[in-house]
Amino acid sequence: MFKNKLIIFTIGLLLIASSAFAADKELFPSSEFKLGYEGMYMDYDEPAMNEKGILNGGFGSWTGYFSEYNIMVNAELEGLAGSLRYDGQYGDGTPVKCDNDDYFISGRATIGMGFDYGRTGITPYLGLAARYWNDDIKATGGYERQIKQVYMPIGVNLITRLDKGWSIGGTLEGDLLLGGNVKSKLSAVGSNYDDVNNTQEFASGGGGRISAFLEYDLEGYSLGMEPYFRYWYFKESESDTIRAGTYVEPENKFYMSGVRLYLKF
Repeated sequence: MFKNKLIIFTIGLLLIASSAFAADKELFPSSEFKLGYEGMYMDYDEPAMNEKGILNGGFGSWTGYFSEYNIMVNAELEGLAGSLRYDGQYGDGTPVKCDNDDYFISGRATIGMGFDYGRTGITPYLGLAARYWNDDIKATGGYERQIKQVYMPIGVNLITRLDKGWSIGGTLEGDLLLGGNVKSKLSAVGSNYDDVNNTQEFASGGGGRISAFLEYDLEGYSLGMEPYFRYWYFKESESDTIRAGTYVEPENKFYMSGVRLYLKF
């Protein structure tokens, strides 16, 4: 319901904007906020299982430009929730399928340097970021998984001001895993099981993202749309031994595609 209302509101603002006057804006405003809706399709792969589905939520960010030094700083937080379809198997090979309850949270802080080329601005950046995925497997014998990872994003932002209030741009980024932990709450399976903690070591994974945006500038604010694609790969984790045996987090991959609809002011 909230998602539908937000989409209708955004479309309505775009229709109003089609007849509005938009003044030229700076490439690097001293301060700007973004707030909006985000929808994501996530596909998670392990050798013996797969989870995929749609998550919905929102995001917010702040960007500040210090023109005296050509420095950009950015902080961002996003949160999404939904149900992913689990397709895997038990330890004896018996197939299992179910719908899981999932939520995903990530946050980041970056710093970069802005370069002004007339109507086009380029900002290379780096920073520190964290991601958290809570995956609650609802099948018989299922359990909750908590994945926490810290990584370093390194990338470049691009923006070009067009005529009549329009702007286009995008982001290209690579991500290096600094460290992570996967907690599997196997204690929920039975009394002879303990929770498992698997460590993901430095540089044992990484990923990248690419996005493009289109914005329409009005007096005092802008409306934007940003489709994106993200990819992650992680090697097999360090092992953890409990009473029931020794466990690892298998090699895995994430494919994440989505869109953001936002208000910038």
